Amino acid sequence: LYPDWAPQLEPLLATFQDHVTQLSDAIQGISQPRDRTAYAVLLITRLIAVFQLQKQGLLDHGDPWYLHNKLGQCQQFGPDRYFATVLQRLFRQGLSLPLQERPAEVRQCLGAVPFMGSLFDLHSLEQLYTNVQIPDAPFESLLVWFSESIWEQIWHPWASATVDRLLMGHAEHTAAPAAVAECATAIDRYVMRQLGLRSQEGITLNDLLYEGDTDLCRRLIQDILPRVTVLDPACGTGTFLVAALQRLIDIYCSVVGHLERLQDAQLQIWLTGLAADYPSKLQGVGRRLLRNALYGVDRQAAAVETARLQLSMAVATTAQTPDEITSLPGLEFNILTGNSLVGMIRVNEASFDRGRGKQADVLQGNLLQPLLADNYRTILAEKNVSLEHYRAQTALLQEQDTVPAYAQQSFLRHSIRQLDKRAQSKLNQLLLQEFSQQLGIHYKETQLTDRPQRRLVTLEDLDTLMPFHWGYAFNNVLEQGGFGIILSAPPWGRYRPTVDEFFQQFSDLAQAYSTEQIKTTKQALIEADPDLAEAWLFYQSQFAFVTEYFHRSAQYRHQGEAGTRSQPRLDWLFAERCWHLLAPQGCCALIAPDTIDADPKADVLKSWLAKAGRLKLYPLLPARKPLPPFSLLWMKKTGKNA
Repeated sequence: LYPDWAPQLEPLLATFQDHVTQLSDAIQGISQPRDRTAYAVLLITRLIAVFQLQKQGLLDHGDPWYLHNKLGQCQQFGPDRYFATVLQRLFRQGLSLPLQERPAEVRQCLGAVPFMGSLFDLHSLEQLYTNVQIPDAPFESLLVWFSESIWEQIWHPWASATVDRLLMGHAEHTAAPAAVAECATAIDRYVMRQLGLRSQEGITLNDLLYEGDTDLCRRLIQDILPRVTVLDPACGTGTFLVAALQRLIDIYCSVVGHLERLQDAQLQIWLTGLAADYPSKLQGVGRRLLRNALYGVDRQAAAVETARLQLSMAVATTAQTPDEITSLPGLEFNILTGNSLVGMIRVNEASFDRGRGKQADVLQGNLLQPLLADNYRTILAEKNVSLEHYRAQTALLQEQDTVPAYAQQSFLRHSIRQLDKRAQSKLNQLLLQEFSQQLGIHYKETQLTDRPQRRLVTLEDLDTLMPFHWGYAFNNVLEQGGFGIILSAPPWGRYRPTVDEFFQQFSDLAQAYSTEQIKTTKQALIEADPDLAEAWLFYQSQFAFVTEYFHRSAQYRHQGEAGTRSQPRLDWLFAERCWHLLAPQGCCALIAPDTIDADPKADVLKSWLAKAGRLKLYPLLPARKPLPPFSLLWMKKTGKNA
């Protein structure tokens, strides 16, 4: 698990962080420090993706020094032109447009580069900041670093640790090799379980794949593999999902390798269908998995963008020619931004009907009554009708044959996003009903010198939480019972305000102060900077009413600390959340500290998990620094969803 180059990991990650800092400091036209850091990370991960393509010989007729040569050519016409002249054009008009749609000037500047669909589309930060300028110096330094052989040898999967650290301030543990290795183990165990076998019987999945008899291939290809769904509810930059993708591709490739030999009529039909989807079998398998098998959620938009990019590039790097990476599947509706712990999984319609009586009047008055007109079934019906409408519009465009395929896809994405916004608004209203009317939760505004002031929870309060409504976003999976495999390294520790997180969220206000200064008394803080004090109080106020939600909600009834004033543990919350998202007979592997096993307060959670399925805790202690100690919480669901 820990090869000879492991001691070089920390210097590598420190160097990466230095490059992010240098690039962020050089960016002009982005006012917020946090946005500058996020955009610097986005640019570097995009450049890493392009660098991988050039190493494969997929850019400009096989130019292995594409990025470097374009920098040199650009500098012949003057300094500090690389970002605007080459990189922005490459992302916006090169990789994001088919060759025939690119202006002649762009084709001449960029040379022959493949069209990669929406992977490099205009980012939300680029829509917000339209006049970004960056000098050449940080890109020169990056390209030198890319050329160093050691960088390529040890970049993946360790990169995500530092990216997550920069964007979220935690998750260094996600890069631990033992944790990443568990992705393949979990998938193998799940597949073996679907085959009716147990690993302790002395037979591994690799043993079965080596033999590859007709019955096994039929069951895998027709029944088991097409139904595999993998979720990471705290995906960060996608390390676990990439590992899962690679293992699933390996399994498919082993099976496909037997199909020609077996000459089975049913299997040949499947193989013909795969070839019809895409000429390259390897690309066809990878694209099917991107569309149907992999799902992720994270609160940080920049991390989600990186996860989508890493997953797409994991398939792109299997290509042999530029044509094979044309129009990679978009992951905009598989890898999503949101708060995994807050939001609706499944909704009991009857409970909403019961919320219209006198109890609602007692708790919150009549303020929310108009919002109850839309129940969950109404929202789902509207979603399904709207999706059919969008499909009809797309079909109409295809019949007219006047709109290019990439433009049709762009139109469809925009239409679904508009639908998502409408649905999110209605679902948040229903969640507000749960907070206010069913649970009786009030918002408590932290004060400088007095007790917190209680008021009604508002939609604005919930919007700040970024609720993720699983039943809407992944309706197709949850309607089938849930996710077959859940892999994650969720945040650790208590759910509480921290100075480090505050610095990240309000970096524009806090950059003039040290963490020690922020930790001073409230009165001193307001005397020093009223705006900063107001932001600090707002940040603190967000935690109290959400903590009440975790204590009172039926979704977290087994935390073992309900009714107390204690701060809930994030890893315990994720464990219970994942169980509700897991399909019957599904498997879940969480990387977490050993508090669930060691803390008596976790007995309620452990007892419930053990009763509803199987629960084991395996120590996964790293052999050396900088990796912290952690354990694997392994859960198997044997019954129905609770």
